[in-house]
Amino acid sequence: MKLPLVPLDKANHFIYGFFIYTISALFISNELAFGIVCLFALGKEIKDQIVYEGFDIFDLFFTILPAIIMIIILN
Repeated sequence: MKLPLVPLDKANHFIYGFFIYTISALFISNELAFGIVCLFALGKEIKDQIVYEGFDIFDLFFTILPAIIMIIILN
């Protein structure tokens, strides 16, 4: 069975989302850490829309996905 390949761009968003969530969760609750990740992800996509005229919902999703996974695992 072949695993699906994730584009490098989406993998980078996943990794950054994971680290933002992990570092935030060390200092604040898991729910607030999730909110921080959402703010970072949305801010990045708004910046991309303004600068490059390219808001990508999948970038937003892949940035938030590790926080969702961690909240499911930890609760």
